[in-house]
Amino acid sequence: MDLIDEARDKQRLWHAAVRSALGPLAAYLTPENYGLSTVSLSAVDSADQEFQAEIDTRLDLARAAQVIDLIETIGCDLPQSYRHYVYYCEDRIDGALLIPRLVRERAAGRFRRIPVLRAARFAETPEALLVSESMRISSRIASAWQNRGGAEGRLAGTLAQRLTAMESRQPWASLRSKPRPALTSLAATVKSRTIAGWNLPGAPLDRLTDAMLDGSKAVSEAAGPISYLVSEDPRFEDRLFELICLGWLLGALKAWDPAGTVHPRNLRASGPIFTGEKRAFYLRLFYQASHVSQSARYYRRGSNKPLRAIPDFVLELNYKDRSISLLLDAKNRVLSSNSEILYKMLGYRENLGLSPYFGLGIAPAYDGKRSLDGVQYSQRLAAVLRLPLKGGADYVKRALPLWLARFERSLDQA
Repeated sequence: MDLIDEARDKQRLWHAAVRSALGPLAAYLTPENYGLSTVSLSAVDSADQEFQAEIDTRLDLARAAQVIDLIETIGCDLPQSYRHYVYYCEDRIDGALLIPRLVRERAAGRFRRIPVLRAARFAETPEALLVSESMRISSRIASAWQNRGGAEGRLAGTLAQRLTAMESRQPWASLRSKPRPALTSLAATVKSRTIAGWNLPGAPLDRLTDAMLDGSKAVSEAAGPISYLVSEDPRFEDRLFELICLGWLLGALKAWDPAGTVHPRNLRASGPIFTGEKRAFYLRLFYQASHVSQSARYYRRGSNKPLRAIPDFVLELNYKDRSISLLLDAKNRVLSSNSEILYKMLGYRENLGLSPYFGLGIAPAYDGKRSLDGVQYSQRLAAVLRLPLKGGADYVKRALPLWLARFERSLDQA
């Protein structure tokens, strides 16, 4: 599948997730938290707005053309890195001979194997990734204009052809599918390497870096089909996923206890953001729950300050004089990071000393397949729940009463 199509599919998934969480967030948090009643509004001529939008999109097209010119000038003349690896020859020495390994091979009776050290060129440098990401963004802008006709459409068609020709060559063809940081982060890294002497100041690569960092020259992230680029900043996606999970939880909790209360002001304070009660069980949901650090067992050497533990959410269920907590973290991470998330959840338990302990990391499943990966030892349970961005809200609404019923049984039997 083409990378642009993949990006659009991912965009649609995020939009579906935002829509599923927007109801609870808008209904319970936005009005009071942001004080919309105090915002003064003034009439704006929509024609002026449309005219400005047309100007902005054309500026983006012109900037994309400038970026393509710079990339063609840069070509493949980029800083290169090398990785060393061990290779075993059989008929001749093709590399730097490794004497200690050769002695071990001879001692083991493998007389034909000759160990040598080779160096392979490594293309995934910050400079190469910056150029590749600039190509991707320029391709989006060109494709948006290509079918609109007129002079701009013809220019966009020419730009798209030039981009296709460039991206078909190496190393750009292999870099298209490689993960990379956000565009501004890449540009900042390349700029710092230029200052350190890795790249030539004022060269085309440096001018491309400046174009990405200078707001007056950079391609706008707020115009047309590339407006979603802002969410490709991992920091933005992480916070967005936190809010989506918050919306899912609030919707599920209101279904569990329709008489429960949402406290919007505690979105930025230390109190519970939701309180509810059912069958003598009192429930509280905390967001950015810094208060759990009060029971931290680890202290920093030198300052003697406690090692803070701030999970994204804490579901606290109380019954008479007993309580139990579920720690939840919203983790916008790929599937291969499940072990990393599990260790993070177990780290909370080690520091806080909770018993019994329940820690759950919630992560997106871009393939649409729900999964649960967990570990357990004695009364300690940590898990990673992967939910499709489209449909995650319904699952949380069905699953949360089951979680709470389990906690109720634990408290009742304690």
